[in-house]
Amino acid sequence: MRYSIILVILSSLLFGQSPDSLFNLANRYYDREQYYQAANYYEKLSGQVEHEDLYLNLGNAYFRMGEVGHAVWAYEKGHALSPRDGDINYNLSYVSSQVRDRIQAPDDLFFLAFYRAILEKLTILDLITLGGLLFIGLGGLYVLRLNGAISEKLGGILNSILLVSVVTAGWIMLDKYWDVSDEQEGVIIASAVDVRSSPIARGENVVFRIHEGTKVDITTSQPGWFEIILLDGKKGWIPAEEVRTL
Repeated sequence: MRYSIILVILSSLLFGQSPDSLFNLANRYYDREQYYQAANYYEKLSGQVEHEDLYLNLGNAYFRMGEVGHAVWAYEKGHALSPRDGDINYNLSYVSSQVRDRIQAPDDLFFLAFYRAILEKLTILDLITLGGLLFIGLGGLYVLRLNGAISEKLGGILNSILLVSVVTAGWIMLDKYWDVSDEQEGVIIASAVDVRSSPIARGENVVFRIHEGTKVDITTSQPGWFEIILLDGKKGWIPAEEVRTL
């Protein structure tokens, strides 16, 4: 479990509970192995503050309680905020290994797999920062060429490289934005869920079953129902209360 000074300060400002903030209170419950109470306070705090340490601790509390689905959900939330965090990635990988369903996506070409791996490790803020640095580099290069500090040939080569890099970073940024904004995901929190061919609870329309902790893409929603699709392409409808959206 990690303790974050940033969260302590933020929660103190939000709730006026300094030094007995919600985060500190939840941590104390966790240290006393009262995981239900700890998770309850972490959940309350998550309604006001988003931070990877909060979701890491929340995931740890749920895992200690045996709530695999909620633990996966919390670690996934932390991963989205800090995709290169070693503790979150390790815990997410470990708890995902406890999920009953083993759903494999179709193999991609090496280039696509490499590109998606890079995309997964970057946040929108990372890409904005990278784009800003590249634009600063273009401005610095323009000044150097204007003052004759570098040769015209070398300046032209560097300018082309930077322009290509700016366009590439811009494309990756758009792709990341579309990936984040256009797709809704969720995690199954019930022990087992019947996936149906239509949003009606009839015994004859069950097409397959999935289990707690399975991550799904949500494609469509109706009152009380979500249409979901799995990595292997299987799709169907499940009750909305059986999945926790990310």
